[in-house]
Amino acid sequence: MYSFLSPDDPNLKKPGLSHSVTRIGSKPRATRVINVRAFRYTLRLGAISGLAFSLALWAYEAILLAQAHIAYPWIPVLIGTVLCVLVCTLAAMLTLLLNRALLGILFWVLAARSIAELALYLPLKIAPSLMIFLEPGLRSWLPVYPINATLQTWAGFGTIWLAIFMGILGLLQLTLVDQGVPATTAAGRLTPYFIFIPVMVIASLMSSNMINEQLRAPLLATDDAIQFAVEHQNISVDPLLARQMHLTTVNDLSDLLGRPRRLFLGKYDGFFSQVDVLIDFNGKWADCTTAYSQPVNCKPVPNP
Repeated sequence: MYSFLSPDDPNLKKPGLSHSVTRIGSKPRATRVINVRAFRYTLRLGAISGLAFSLALWAYEAILLAQAHIAYPWIPVLIGTVLCVLVCTLAAMLTLLLNRALLGILFWVLAARSIAELALYLPLKIAPSLMIFLEPGLRSWLPVYPINATLQTWAGFGTIWLAIFMGILGLLQLTLVDQGVPATTAAGRLTPYFIFIPVMVIASLMSSNMINEQLRAPLLATDDAIQFAVEHQNISVDPLLARQMHLTTVNDLSDLLGRPRRLFLGKYDGFFSQVDVLIDFNGKWADCTTAYSQPVNCKPVPNP
C-alpha cells in the first residue's frame, strides 16, 4: 500500500526551501568581493609607497643636480620612480597573495635590497647608457664606471637601513590592509598610508645619505667652485674666502667660464676618494680632479 505524507508531516520538504541554495551561495560571492577590494587596496598601497620613496629620494636629488648643472638630471627620477613603484607593488602583492606576515618581511627586505642596488646602478650604469643612447657623442668622453668594493659597501649599509624600515612594513601590511579595506571612515581607510608613506620617506633619506649624497658630492663641489669663479670674475676676493671656495683650482678655465656648462662624473679610484669631474663648456671640455669631494685642479682637455 502507498502511504501519503500529510501537509503537517515534518519530513515533508516544502518547495519554498529550495531557494536556500541561492542564500548559501551568497557567502562565497561576498568573500570574493572583499578579496578583490583587498587586492586593489594593496595594489594602490604598494604603488603609492614606492612613489613616495622615489620622490623623496630622486626628485629631491634631481633638483640639486639641475641647480648644479649636472647633465640629464631627470634620468634618475624618471627611471628610479618607475622601477621603485614596480618593486614595492610586487612586494606588497606577494605579501597579500601568500598571506603570511613572515613572508611579508622577506618580500619587503628583498625589495629593500633591490632598491639599494638600484640606487647604485642607476647613476653608474643605467643613466650613462641612456645618456649615450640619447647623445652618441658622449661615448668618447664618459668612462666605464666600475662597481667596486667601496660602492658595494655603501649599498650594503643602505640595504641594512632600508631592510629595517621596510621589513617593519612587511610585518604590518596584512594587519593594516585587513583594517583599512572594510573601514567606513576616510581616516580608517587612510591609516595604512599614514604609516607606510612616512616610513618610506625616512628610509629614502637614510639611503640617500649613504649612497646618493656621496656620489653627487664631488659634482656639487666642483660646480660651486666654478659658479663662484663666474660670479667673481674681475672682482677682488678675500684670500681666505678664495681658499675656502677653491678659486685657484679653476684658474686655467678662465676662458671657458662664460660658456654654458654640463657636468658629468668622470673616473674614480677604488675608494671613491679621488674623483674626476668632466665638464662640457658648450663643446669645449675640461677635467677637474677632486680629493675627498673637494676640487684640487681643473684643466681644459683636447677633444678625443
